[in-house]
Amino acid sequence: MRKITGFLIILLAIGLVFGVLGCGDGDDDNNKVIPTGSGVDFTNYTSNFSVKVQNNTAHRLVAFATTPDAANLIGGIPAIPGEHGLPKKPANIFSSTKEVVLFLVTEQAYIANKNNLSVLVNAPFATILAYFNNNSEEYVVYPISNLLGGNFTIRMDNNTPLNMELRTGGIHGPILGYAHYGTQGINLKVNSGSYEVYPVFRRYSESLKEIISVYPRWTSGPGAGRAKATGFSLPGSNGETIEVIQGSDYLSNDIVLRTGSAYLVIVNNNTFTGIEFLRGGQPYLTSTGGRFISRGGGSMTFQIDMPKVLGQNDQYEESLPIVSGSFRIRGGGGTQVDVPAFTYESEKIYRLNVTGSTNFDIDFPDGIVETGNIDISNIFPY
Repeated sequence: MRKITGFLIILLAIGLVFGVLGCGDGDDDNNKVIPTGSGVDFTNYTSNFSVKVQNNTAHRLVAFATTPDAANLIGGIPAIPGEHGLPKKPANIFSSTKEVVLFLVTEQAYIANKNNLSVLVNAPFATILAYFNNNSEEYVVYPISNLLGGNFTIRMDNNTPLNMELRTGGIHGPILGYAHYGTQGINLKVNSGSYEVYPVFRRYSESLKEIISVYPRWTSGPGAGRAKATGFSLPGSNGETIEVIQGSDYLSNDIVLRTGSAYLVIVNNNTFTGIEFLRGGQPYLTSTGGRFISRGGGSMTFQIDMPKVLGQNDQYEESLPIVSGSFRIRGGGGTQVDVPAFTYESEKIYRLNVTGSTNFDIDFPDGIVETGNIDISNIFPY
C-alpha cells in the first residue's frame, strides 16, 4: 500500500511540473485566448494588427467592420484591461488606408444570433470610428467606455449629412458611440446615472491628412460661446429608460461649428533622420495614429486641443500658450530639441519647418508660422 501511494505522489508531482510549464507568463496567455462556444478569434495581436482597443467593461466583445455580418467579422475582445490588437481581417477591409467603423456586440449576443446577425444592426454594444493606416503601424488605442453595458438606452438618430460621435464630460471626453450620417436608431445600452453628452462631428481632411472634429457652439442666447450639450438621467424622473439624441438638433441656425483646436503641421526637411513630436517627453500622435515623420520632406498634422475654461465643461479657451520645452522634436539619435514658446489659437493652422543634416542637427529656421484658418465649412458642408 505504501508503494502504491508513493507512485501516485510521483505521478501527481510530474503532472504539476508539466502544468506549471504549460502555463507560461500572463502576456502569453493573453495572446493565446481560446474562445469557448463562439469560435471567434480572441488573440491579442501585438504585431500585424489592424487597430488597437482597450476594453474598459466587464463584457467579452465581438468586433465587426461597419455592420454585423459574417463577412465583416474582425475578431474578439476579451474582458481584460490593457491594449488589445485586432487582426487584419477581413483582408479586403484592411487592404488600404481608410476609416473603419468598429461595430461591437457582446459574445453572448453573437452566439445567440450567429445565424441571423442582421437583428443586431440597431443594437450594438458600442460603435467606434477608427482609422486603419496601411502604410505604418497604428499607435492610437480606442477605448471602450465603462458606461456601456447597462439596462438603459441612449438612441442615436443621426439625421444629418455628417458623421457623429457622442462624448461625455466635454468635447474631448470619452466616446459613448458613433453614428454614420443618415443612420437612424443606433441603440447604445448604458448604465444608470446622470449624463451630459456632447455631439461631435468628424471627417477626414485630405489636405491635412487628419481626422477633424467639430462641435456645435451656441452663437446667441444665455449659452452663447458654449458647446451645445444634452443633460439627462437614466432612469428619468418619470421612470424613462431611453433618451433619444437627434443629430439635427445640433445644426440649427443659432449654432456654429468649431474645432476647439489648433493644428500644427510639422515638415521634416532634415536630410538624415526621421523625427518625432513630443509633448511632456511622450510621443504626440496624430488622430490617424501617425508618430514618425520621415526625413526629406515628410509631414504630419498634429491637433492641439484648447483647454476648458476653468470650472466649465462646455466652454473652451480661445488660445493656449505653450512654454519652451513643453513641445520637443526628437531625432533618430535620441537628441531632443525644444520647440520655441508659442501661443496657439483655436481654428488656426501653423507650420514648423525642421531642418538639419545629421541625427544631432535639428533646427527650426523659420520658427512657428501661421498659415491660415481651418476651413470648417468646406470640410463639413451641411
